[in-house]
Amino acid sequence: MRGPLMLALFLLALGTVSARAGDVYVIDNAAGKTPVAIKKDAFVLTAVPAMGEGKPNEGFAYATALELAGTGVQIARGRVEPGGAVATHDGRQQYILYVIGGTGTLGLVDQTGATISEIKYKPDDVIVFQPNTLHNWKNASAAPFEFLGVDIAPPRK
Repeated sequence: MRGPLMLALFLLALGTVSARAGDVYVIDNAAGKTPVAIKKDAFVLTAVPAMGEGKPNEGFAYATALELAGTGVQIARGRVEPGGAVATHDGRQQYILYVIGGTGTLGLVDQTGATISEIKYKPDDVIVFQPNTLHNWKNASAAPFEFLGVDIAPPRK
């Protein structure tokens, strides 16, 4: 339980990062239990014109902010411009998404490509995806849909 709580706190701390670019700091206390801030490379959102299989997106940018070495955990930042959309896709791992800003719909999709249900998202929502969940996004607001995501690798057996 402590691991998911720490990830959630880290996710919320990253929420203050700029939508266009950001710095990542890792606080390490291994050297004699004295905390030391280690600045990692800054990240910049990059346009994602299409998902796998060439499905087009509209106004979508994304970046991995940090990969935690040896854990299979990645922290990412995304942005969908007003009126934009992210094409139907899935992920191989569990994924936790925190909505920073914007409103719209998350479409849940079956194997035939049909939307089977929709969820209206809003700021401060947390959405947890299980592996291989087909879904898409539509930003219906005049503001950008901005989010933080945490990719979590399955436990090692």
